Amino acid sequence: MLHIVEKALNELEAVPREKRESLVHMEAEINDAVEKLKVLKAKLKEADQG
Repeated sequence: MLHIVEKALNELEAVPREKRESLVHMEAEINDAVEKLKVLKAKLKEADQG
């Protein structure tokens, strides 16, 4: 799932700057989701090892 979100973020970054400026809110939401998924991934990995 993290891969899908990161790919979406990469696609968003490929959008021309003037169009991307209108999508700043969405980009912030995606970045927040990526960070939360990274934390979840770390917790799941820790739980799997423990």
